[in-house]
Amino acid sequence: MKKTILLLLFAIFNTAFSQSGKIYLKNNKFNVGKSNTYIYEPPQGLVIEDNAKANVLYAISDDFSNDLVSLKKDGKRYEFTTKVSDSARVLMVTINDLHKIADSNKDQGYSVLLKTQNDIELGKSLMNQIFMRNYGNHFLNLKLDTKKENVIAAYDALFAKYPKLREDKDAVNYLYLKKSLNAEQGQKDLTAFTSKCIEKNTEEYLTLAYNISQGSSKPEETEKLGKEISARYPTGKLEKMFFMRSFYDQPNKTEASIMESMKTYNAKFKDISAESSRTFYRALLTVYLENGQYEKAIALEPYLKNASDLYNDFAWGKSGGDLTTPVKDLDFVVKVSERAMYLLEQRNKESYYPAYKESFNMFADTYALLLYKQGKYEEAFKYQSAVKENNGLDSGGKDRYLTMMDKVKSKDEVKAYIDDEISKGNTSSVFLAKLKEIYIEKKLPLAEFNAIEQKTDVLAKENKSKDLIERFGSTNAIDFTLKNLDGKETKLSDYKGKVVVLDFWATWCGPCKASFPKMQNLVTKYKGKDVAFLFVNTWENGKEEDIFKKVSAYITDKKFDFNVVFDSKTEVVTSYKVNGIPTRVVIDKNGTILAYDYSNTDIAAIIDEQLK
Repeated sequence: MKKTILLLLFAIFNTAFSQSGKIYLKNNKFNVGKSNTYIYEPPQGLVIEDNAKANVLYAISDDFSNDLVSLKKDGKRYEFTTKVSDSARVLMVTINDLHKIADSNKDQGYSVLLKTQNDIELGKSLMNQIFMRNYGNHFLNLKLDTKKENVIAAYDALFAKYPKLREDKDAVNYLYLKKSLNAEQGQKDLTAFTSKCIEKNTEEYLTLAYNISQGSSKPEETEKLGKEISARYPTGKLEKMFFMRSFYDQPNKTEASIMESMKTYNAKFKDISAESSRTFYRALLTVYLENGQYEKAIALEPYLKNASDLYNDFAWGKSGGDLTTPVKDLDFVVKVSERAMYLLEQRNKESYYPAYKESFNMFADTYALLLYKQGKYEEAFKYQSAVKENNGLDSGGKDRYLTMMDKVKSKDEVKAYIDDEISKGNTSSVFLAKLKEIYIEKKLPLAEFNAIEQKTDVLAKENKSKDLIERFGSTNAIDFTLKNLDGKETKLSDYKGKVVVLDFWATWCGPCKASFPKMQNLVTKYKGKDVAFLFVNTWENGKEEDIFKKVSAYITDKKFDFNVVFDSKTEVVTSYKVNGIPTRVVIDKNGTILAYDYSNTDIAAIIDEQLK
C-alpha cells in the first residue's frame, strides 16, 4: 500500500509540473560529492541554438547556487554536467541562449528530483521543491505560484501523505510562512517545534532550535543552549556561525586582520571551501575599495560571486544617494561603478541573464548619478534614460532624471515630461518646483500652475494614504516603548507634537551604515526644531548587553548624534511590517504615518512641508 501511495504522490507532482521537454539524471542516480551529468530533451519542434546553456539552480536552508552550465549536443538530446552541494535535493533548470530563455517549461522550469530512493527521501525532496519556488521566480524568471496561502496548501497536501515531514528540519520554512499570516498561533507552533528539535538532541536539530530561539522572550535560555551546543560541538556549524559573526563585528578591518581571521578559520574548522572563503574575500574587497586599491580589488573577482553587485553597493554607498551630497574621491568611485557596469554586460553576453534588467537599472542609476556629479550631464542622462525605458525609475530616480534632463534638453521638453508624469498621477516637490520655475521663466499664467499644484497635492495625499492603509490597515502610528543608549525608556507617543522619523537599522547592514552620514546631516539640520529622529536598532544577533556595547561603540566611534533605541524583541520591526532594512517611517505631529520608504531621498521635503 505504501508503494502505491508513493507512486501516486510522485505522479501528482509530476502532473503539476508537467514537462513537454525533459531533464533527468543520465544514470538515474545522484552521486553525492561528485559531478553529475544530466540529459535535456527539448520539446518537439524547439530549436536550441549552439550557444545555449543550462541555467541551474538549487537552494537549501542555508545555501544556494545559480550557475550557467554549457550544453553538449548528443543527437537530438543534450547533456550538461555540474556539481552541487551534497545536501541539494532538487535542481530547477531553464535553457538560455544569448538573447532569451529558450525553454522555461512554460514558465515552470524543469524540476529534477535528486534524492528519491525511498518515500522519506522523496518526501523531503518534494518539500524542498516547494521551498524553492521563490528562488525559481527570482533567479530563473519563472512564474511559480508563491501566494502564501497556496504554498501553505501545497505543504499541507504533502504532509497529509508524509505526516513525519512535519517534524523534519525543513518544515521550519512552512512554520515561518504560517506565522506571517497568524503571528500568535505561528509563534506557538514554532515554540513547539523548537522543543521537538531539542528532544532530537543532534547537532543539526539543536542548532536549528538555537536559531529559531534568536530574538525570543527568553534570551537566557537561548544563550544557555548556545553554550551547550558549542561545548559539545566545538568545531560544529554553530561555532562556525559564531566565528563569522565575530568576524563581521570586527571594527576597522585591514588586509592583514582579514587574512589572519581566514587562516584561523581554516585551521580550526578544516574548512577551505569556496563558499566560506567568499566571506573573507568580500570583506577584503571592501577594504581594497575603501583604500582605493583598484587593481587588488579586480584580482579578487575570480574568488567572488557577482563582484559587480559588491562594486555597485560600494559606489552607491559613496554616492550620497542624491544630486547634491559631495563625493570623496569621486573619480575613483566612478571607476568602481563603471566596473560594475562592465561585469554586468560581460555576464549578459555570456548567456541570457534573467536578472539583467533589474541589475542594469540599479547599476545605471548609480553610474548616472556619479557621472552627473562629474559634470558629464549628457552621459549621465543617457544612462538615466535607459533606466527610464526599462521602467526602473523610483520616485528618487524620477527626480534625478528630471534634473539631468534639465541640463541637456529644452525647457519645452522638460515641461512636456513633467506634464506627462503629472497626468499619470506622479509628482514630487522637485517636479513642482521645476514646473513653477518654467512657468515664471516662460511667463505662463501662474494661476494655471497653482491649480495644477493643488490638484497634484490632493492626489498625492490620497494615493499615499491608500498605500499606507493597504500596508497597515490604518495611518495611525503604532505606539511602542524601547530603551535608548542611556538605558532610559523612550515612548513614541511622548513625541506627539513633533515630526518623527523612525530609521530601522542593524550594525551588520551595509546600506544602513552607508546612509548614516546623510541621516546625520538631517539630524543636524533639524536640531532645535519640532523634529525627532529615532534610530531603531533591530534584527541584531547576540545577547542584549553585547548588542548594546557593539552599537554604542559604533555610534561613538563614528561620532553620530543619534537617539538609538533597541528593538531587542523585534516587536516594533514586526508591527511596522518592515521587510528589509534600512527602512524609514515618517510620522506627523499628530501621530499619522506620512511616508514609508527604503530611501531617505524625500525625507527633508516631507519634514519641511510639515514645519510650514
